[in-house]
Amino acid sequence: MKTRVLPISPASIQEACHILRQGDLVAFPTETVYGLGALGLLPSAVQKIFEAKGRPSTDPLILHMSSTDLAQARANGVISDPIPQESQLLAKTFWPGPLTLILPRGTKVPHEVTAGLETVAVRCPSHLGAQQLLAAIGAPLAAPSANRFGRISPTDASAVLQELDGKIPLILDGGSCLNGIESTVVSFPQNQPTILRPGVITAQAISQLLGNECRISCHTQPQGTPASSPGMLASHYAPRSPLYSCQEPIKTFLPNFQHILFFSSQESKPDHAHILSPNQRPEEAAQNLYRLLRIADAQSPQAILIDPIPPSDLAPALQDRIFRASTGSAIWQGGSWTLQARDKT
Repeated sequence: MKTRVLPISPASIQEACHILRQGDLVAFPTETVYGLGALGLLPSAVQKIFEAKGRPSTDPLILHMSSTDLAQARANGVISDPIPQESQLLAKTFWPGPLTLILPRGTKVPHEVTAGLETVAVRCPSHLGAQQLLAAIGAPLAAPSANRFGRISPTDASAVLQELDGKIPLILDGGSCLNGIESTVVSFPQNQPTILRPGVITAQAISQLLGNECRISCHTQPQGTPASSPGMLASHYAPRSPLYSCQEPIKTFLPNFQHILFFSSQESKPDHAHILSPNQRPEEAAQNLYRLLRIADAQSPQAILIDPIPPSDLAPALQDRIFRASTGSAIWQGGSWTLQARDKT
């Protein structure tokens, strides 16, 4: 199979819809990362996502919808009662946008989407290309990140091609993703808003809106058991080269290593050092994280070292992605880094 890359246009959207209606896969941009889409209510199409990615069936998918109306999703059999009142306010406020809600599964949602759970993850993306595709197809699309399972999520079409060339028929090119990391995932156990995967919609923003504390619960899911949310496995978003999270800022650049700094005041830096945020903005760091991990990984270094993430409302999301992508931590001792592996079982 030859994978085509087409810029988003009325003609390419029409072609994408034709492929999807045949039960095949199309990669498309969202404001977070590129997604690998299939008709979300067609089990045979959903199964192709798992095959193309090498993704375990215990890792649930997110259904992407064209409408922000939860009542419409209920009428269409995507979600069912009881719908937490807080979820309706969150959808009204943050949709379209990078927020995923965990809600009761509707009768039309196949178990392949939910890893057999009675809840389903849903969101309405804000990227214009994604909106155009969803409106044209007229059905929800199941769409995890468009990469091989466990690897770095793609934030542009070239990264998707690098990951899935020959495995899918079409990639819709909508440019670079605005946010650069996956959506915030919110669940409501015992009616308590809880973030299962942090993102650019922060716990502070949700708490302020609801007038109720939103907790962050980013535990790791044991291998082989159904995860309650995408992105909860201990190893995820990872480069092929071992990644180590430094416990203090990187000041010395070692040969055979790639270095990712949060910020640097130095006017010049070596080629094997990369800056997450030249303007010291967490949002900019999120936009650049996966892109720079991919650039560093392409050099096949002995290891990739990454700076600690400074405190901010967005820090939990960045720290979560780095933790799951990392092999372990790096401690500066005696004029060199001591690399310590972490247990990912």
